[in-house]
Amino acid sequence: MDPSFFLPAASVDEAAEFFIKKVQEVNPKTPTDLVERAFRYSWEAHQNQIRKSGEPFLAHPVAVALILAEQRLDAITISAGLLHDVLEDTPVTREEIQETFGEEIAVLVDGVTKIKSFQMKTHQERQAETYRKMLLSMAKDLRVIIIKFADRLHNLRTLKFLDPERIKAVAAETLDIYAPLAHRLGMARIKWELEDLAFKHLDWEQYREIVMKVVASRSERETIIDGFVFPLRERLEAEHIPATIVGRPKHFYSIYRKMQERNKPFEEIFDLLAIRVIVNSIRDCYHVLGIIHSIWTPIQDRFKDYISTPKSNGYRSLHTTVFGEKGTIVEMQIRTWEMNQIAEDGIAAHWLYKSGEREMSRDDHALMWLKNLIDWQKELTDSTEFFEFFKIDLFHAEIFVFTPKGDLISLPKGATILDFAFSVHTDLGLHCIGAKVDGKIEPINKELRSGQTVEILRLNSKKPSIDWLREVKTPKARSAIRHWLKTTGRQESIDLGKKIVQASYRRLHATTAFSDHLSGLLQHLGINNADRLYELVGNGELAISKVMDFFQVFKIKKSVPSNMVSRIVDTFTGRNRPGILVGGNEDLMVRFAKCCNPIPGDDIIGFVTRGRGISVHRTDCPNVALFAGDRERTIDVAWETGEQKKYIVTLEITGSDRTGLLQEISRVFAEFKVNINEGVITTRGQQAHCRFNIEIAHRNQLKPIFRSIQRIKGIENVIRVKEYISEDRKEAAG
Repeated sequence: MDPSFFLPAASVDEAAEFFIKKVQEVNPKTPTDLVERAFRYSWEAHQNQIRKSGEPFLAHPVAVALILAEQRLDAITISAGLLHDVLEDTPVTREEIQETFGEEIAVLVDGVTKIKSFQMKTHQERQAETYRKMLLSMAKDLRVIIIKFADRLHNLRTLKFLDPERIKAVAAETLDIYAPLAHRLGMARIKWELEDLAFKHLDWEQYREIVMKVVASRSERETIIDGFVFPLRERLEAEHIPATIVGRPKHFYSIYRKMQERNKPFEEIFDLLAIRVIVNSIRDCYHVLGIIHSIWTPIQDRFKDYISTPKSNGYRSLHTTVFGEKGTIVEMQIRTWEMNQIAEDGIAAHWLYKSGEREMSRDDHALMWLKNLIDWQKELTDSTEFFEFFKIDLFHAEIFVFTPKGDLISLPKGATILDFAFSVHTDLGLHCIGAKVDGKIEPINKELRSGQTVEILRLNSKKPSIDWLREVKTPKARSAIRHWLKTTGRQESIDLGKKIVQASYRRLHATTAFSDHLSGLLQHLGINNADRLYELVGNGELAISKVMDFFQVFKIKKSVPSNMVSRIVDTFTGRNRPGILVGGNEDLMVRFAKCCNPIPGDDIIGFVTRGRGISVHRTDCPNVALFAGDRERTIDVAWETGEQKKYIVTLEITGSDRTGLLQEISRVFAEFKVNINEGVITTRGQQAHCRFNIEIAHRNQLKPIFRSIQRIKGIENVIRVKEYISEDRKEAAG
């Protein structure tokens, strides 16, 4: 539009008439009364304001309103576009907007304004809270984000008038957040222009080079497209299938990304062309697909059926890539008119086809991602973490995985079994112990691939840990785990942490009570209260060694416990003296040899090492022979009967593979309160091989565990692994 119409000297009547005419040209069905009132109000509010380009400020809201009109949005949205800057840049209040135009327009204008106005300490925090505000505004009314996209699009079109640093920042932010968000919301036309304009401002030389090459190859490109369009049109007419066929090159930023990803020049990127076939029905889509494959040879791994399996943003279409003459490669996209509208305009088309729905409906596939995003952001209080996960969720490539019933689950590339479990149901995720993936048992951190069928294995006694946060990629899973840890898991962490702290303090043999030092300890660690201290220790965020360092620094006075000596030896004089406790107390320089992993109940023997205390072995360990001739270092040791410690034992279980086998084995361990330290499950044909590292206090615990596992249907054998690890004599003795 001509900016002269918005100059103070121009007539508001003339300008309003000209604007309404433009709106009706692009969207003839738009009622004009409300739009004209909004135009006149915005004219008055912005009358004396000038943009950095030198044109009247009103040129910007008018351009935003026309972009919205081009998307065939309703009069309320177009009017809100005209008014979207009045709250931020003029003395007008929200109450005045509401009184003049109603609550609906006031909500939209206020939503767009809040996205802009949030201030934080750092740039990243400001961005994070800006997008959080954007999500919350979108939850109230989807049209807020549509107006925001139109606002960003016009700003990019006029970006050259800003300072160079500001230009780079706005362009980078567009590629970082706005374009991916437009993609996730299915707004392809907006996304393409946002990307191309941002690319133009960020790397002018590369942009100009690609544009020149695309323009230079126009004649050749049109010849190639005609070579596909003419024979296809003839066949469709012969089959009496009405269709519109359009050929086009990929947009500039898309070409640039292909060049970067494949590390190839423009001339070696062959799949730059796409031909779109638009028909009247889904039946015609598949009919056209068959015709295309009968004319040209398809590339097998480049066929995608997004009609039966829509993308998470609601996109539906058939994609196939075929070879033409002289090896020319072209992508064919086949869709109905409604699919095409949704593909190009996304949630704007949602508004068109579902007029009157301002809020997201639960059953709208195209908007489930947005609903989930709004749900999980409530659990994240850290701005930086929210920002990072927001970006990850925007950029991800999708995989499609099946449930045993054949339901399709969309997940980001790199998602694990644990992500899948949480996507099906939160409760299933909280108690997940693994899964059968295409019939093979896999652990919770196994990455999934498209096309796999996943059956989750669960155990009610299984609970999340903070380590699970490292095993998931989706915000939904991460949010659910964090919520559990902060609520149900918090008290469990406090109880566990208290036990760990008290037990560690007892091992110091201090003469004073722990409570005497609690205040100083909390101040030293910068923690507000005792429960928070225990929680951090219990959930693994604070190492107990860091807590105990406080007592080492302040030299807490120690006492000698009466039970300290159970088996003491002076290696060189043969006389007993205090200092060595056999029974597993690491503070007294005793370690259990990893070559044989002795546990209480095993016959044991000790050897004094240089600087590493006593090394305890099982008497049947092959490495004992290495010390046979060194009697001065050999010690007769025995198990003490005091406080019990946990010891690692490896069990190997074999049996017939079947559904629920792993759950039943895990249930046995849970019944005997045995912790699984590590587990590996493999299947060969119909045979399952399980190997578990478990923690027990005494060998006598193994017998009832063995008996219970052997009663499980299909179990063939249970053994304690006795494969000894060779230990270098110098390392063991020195």
